[in-house]
Amino acid sequence: MTVAKGGVLARIDDTPFKLAVQEASADLVQTQATLARVRRDVERNRRLTQSGAIASADFDALETQYVNAQAQVRAAQSRLDRSRNDLSYTALTAPAAGTVALVQAEAGQVVAAGTPILRLARSGENEIQVDVPESRIGQITQAQQAVVRLLSLPAVELAGTVREVATVADPATRTYRVRIGLPELPAAARLGMTASVRFDAAQYGLHLQLPITALIQQGGQTGVWVLPDGAQQLVLRPVSLAAMDTDTITIADGVAPGERVVVAGVHRLDTNMTVQPWDGRLP
Repeated sequence: MTVAKGGVLARIDDTPFKLAVQEASADLVQTQATLARVRRDVERNRRLTQSGAIASADFDALETQYVNAQAQVRAAQSRLDRSRNDLSYTALTAPAAGTVALVQAEAGQVVAAGTPILRLARSGENEIQVDVPESRIGQITQAQQAVVRLLSLPAVELAGTVREVATVADPATRTYRVRIGLPELPAAARLGMTASVRFDAAQYGLHLQLPITALIQQGGQTGVWVLPDGAQQLVLRPVSLAAMDTDTITIADGVAPGERVVVAGVHRLDTNMTVQPWDGRLP
């Protein structure tokens, strides 16, 4: 069912809440009447105290009653506001326009505060949710473009944009949740359909994978040793990592395809050493 913002989706029996409002209202009226009476007594006895007809101690006690009456009125007003607020919660309204995707309660069911009743899919731009393994999450950034294909419409490719990238992995699956916004959907698309998502390398830069033994930390800088074409001395090239696991590193920036990178013994090298490429043959 499609609903508008503010539309009533469900109601609970509001009789007890209306009675609570009536009780709180009566309590407020009573405390206000008490406050008015004590105020008159204070004003009348203040003149008598000044003339000496009433002891100062008795007048002090009367002023204390006046302060207590003021506090009782404020407490009664708070109880009335709270009971009115509780009454407003007896009607569950739609926070935004959308479609009721799931009904989680039945008519006549007794529910406690905080019990889910409905699941509402908001109108507007739709999303695709994917779980990305930790070895690939470093390659995905906010506002990155993606290609989405619905399982029911395999011939149709949809353009999406990464809207949200989780910063914490799911404790059960050890994957990171990524949400991709889809500004346009074909008429045949429905909420809850299965889709595949592709993050092309051309969209976020080509990432190269190297053995972790190629990585070197020197002077607070992460880098790899590169041997340029025709050179006999190595160059320590700073790199940016997109991902790292137990055996490999993924280079986001710093090394181009086709360049020669040292993958063993990196901590024994320096820029003054004369080297030559290994041709793969044993000595």
